[in-house]
Amino acid sequence: MPIISKYSNEKIENILDEVMEVLHKNDVSVDLSLMVLGNSLTHIINSQVPTNKRQQIGDKFVKAFTASINLKDK
Repeated sequence: MPIISKYSNEKIENILDEVMEVLHKNDVSVDLSLMVLGNSLTHIINSQVPTNKRQQIGDKFVKAFTASINLKDK
């Protein structure tokens, strides 16, 4: 069963485009991009998720992230 988001694809894509534009504008390398985005995720979870839910959210994120990346070359 597909997951239905409460956010439109258009809204998600617009925000992603803005984030990517900032990274490109600053000529950010892959490793620095990952560090910045990872630190952003940590900040969001630590500041907006109750302590007793953080592990669960982190685990779900890692699972969804792993499922979304291409693990094999095409």
